[in-house]
Amino acid sequence: MPTHSAGVADVRSPIHLAPNAAKTFHDLSSLALERDDADRWLAEGPRADDLRHAARQVCALAFSGDHPDARRDVHHVLHRLYDLHLARPVPGMTRNQESVELLRLRKQIEQAWQAWEHNRIGDVPENLTPDAIGGAIKAMWRQHAGHNHPVFEFMRTEADRAQIIKYFTTDYALNMRFYDLIVLSLLGIDEDVRMEVAGNFWDEMGQGNAARTHVRLYRDLLDYLGIEDNPAAFVDALGWEGLGGYNLLLYFALNRREYFRSIGALAITELSDPDQYAKLIEGCRRVGIGTDRPSVLDYYSEHVEVDALHGDGWIDNVIVPVLRRYPDQARAVLEGAAMRLNTSKDYWDWQLAEMRLLGKSAPDAVATL
Repeated sequence: MPTHSAGVADVRSPIHLAPNAAKTFHDLSSLALERDDADRWLAEGPRADDLRHAARQVCALAFSGDHPDARRDVHHVLHRLYDLHLARPVPGMTRNQESVELLRLRKQIEQAWQAWEHNRIGDVPENLTPDAIGGAIKAMWRQHAGHNHPVFEFMRTEADRAQIIKYFTTDYALNMRFYDLIVLSLLGIDEDVRMEVAGNFWDEMGQGNAARTHVRLYRDLLDYLGIEDNPAAFVDALGWEGLGGYNLLLYFALNRREYFRSIGALAITELSDPDQYAKLIEGCRRVGIGTDRPSVLDYYSEHVEVDALHGDGWIDNVIVPVLRRYPDQARAVLEGAAMRLNTSKDYWDWQLAEMRLLGKSAPDAVATL
């Protein structure tokens, strides 16, 4: 089973990027997304072909050439493509949710990216019974290099206030989108697993208390810290590592064939949060965040309490019943868990590096985007 987040070591030939391929990929994808009808705009001249050729080269550089800037560019475009399906409904929205060309671009990116992700899964147990899956997921989690990641011990014992605030700004995107992920995980599922997933949704909704929804609790924390709620800026500040973890969960949720990997990935999310967030809360109190108003940390303290139950509940009441119905999907569940572990470690490695960099460059500064 995987114990690291790096890809399988190999020797690759250098990838030669055609002149302006990265710029072509960025410009054409951005302009198409901004048009009311991307398909009509891309059909003019060679734009559609140019975009496909540029995307192929940039994806090769990102996932075969191990080029972090290219990987970030690809993940940022993929994030925008996924957002077409999750954007808040407002007047004047584009028609691009149904765009054939943008769907083709999305599939082109997903194919290259998923090949890379699968290449670093490593070995997973074979032929597990449904009753053995919980132990296998927990063993995979505990043996992974991301388990007890040092970023959380750093925040508990060393990080200053600005560095911890930096963590909150980078953690924004997925925290604010988790409601949608739970909603998507409810679609089309079997009746015997609905109650567990609905319970997760009800907790996200503050159990009916508008002031206690998880989105509202996170916004309360941002307000307390004087951080402007600016989703676009928070996403733009992420490296490929943060975007990759975010995109993985959306990829699973938006592709019905990935359902079994999705429930494995969500199990890891529920299992890993409590211990990590307990360390974060301790670090916050050490630097004075929430000491005058403890309720501003309720987003994280609630996850410490609730996710301790959700982890086992998700395994026992979602994964096990599903695998009793489809026992041949145990491997897919474990693959989803492994992929979530790898992308989480990528993200935490990046967060720790960003916080340490902030401490070196401006030890007394207030964290900004």
